[in-house]
Amino acid sequence: MFPVGIIIATFASLMGIAGGVVWVPYLILVMDMNPHEAIILSFGIQIIGMGSGVSNYIRSKKVYWNLAASMGPFVILGILIGSYLSQRVAGVQAMKIVMGSVSMIIAVYFASQTEAYDETLNTNPKIKAPIWLRGSGVFMGVVSGFLSIGIGDFLIPAIRSKLKISMVNAVATALIINFSVAVIASMTHTILSGGFLKSLLTPFLFGAGGVFIGGQLGYLLSKRVNEQRLKEMFIFILMIIGLHMIYHAL
Repeated sequence: MFPVGIIIATFASLMGIAGGVVWVPYLILVMDMNPHEAIILSFGIQIIGMGSGVSNYIRSKKVYWNLAASMGPFVILGILIGSYLSQRVAGVQAMKIVMGSVSMIIAVYFASQTEAYDETLNTNPKIKAPIWLRGSGVFMGVVSGFLSIGIGDFLIPAIRSKLKISMVNAVATALIINFSVAVIASMTHTILSGGFLKSLLTPFLFGAGGVFIGGQLGYLLSKRVNEQRLKEMFIFILMIIGLHMIYHAL
């Protein structure tokens, strides 16, 4: 869990994603956890990892706070709905199939986004989320609460291509939203499941130690990694995870 935590958190911090899209499949397929346990543990680990990474972006004043705050209430509503569906409604096999399908959808979504926004970047830090983005926040929150997938997986392509925000500001803003999502979703899932399972404490401690280091490494590498190559690797990994999750569930 410790070296895996470093790898996942480094990658997540570079891309501005929460890491749950990788953590949950790893915990299910490699650690042999059921999806409900994997989601609770994933959210707990993400709090540490994103807290480590986002602190650097806050100090460097890269976060668009108005954008994050204007989406907050809508995302929280979605989280509550998704967490309830995950813990009280969905079955184990259904969650595996949904997780695999969503991984592949995210990969296709990233691959389909145009890169023709760099010439006229929006550098206004006071920009707020438009109505369509706030409405989308409810959907993002439902998916996040249901599967422990951070909304940055959906949010970054949207705000980069539609709002013309630079990658570093998009990542910083997505990370602060993802951190808030992880805290709220972790509490909600723990309450709905009847409390934090003692069996998850050891993997949490080792995973948390790894992601704390990875969150710092991701920030340090963010200015040295080719963005296009990183995006291609992200798409490839998600497609493989998605196919394997669906195959494992059938």
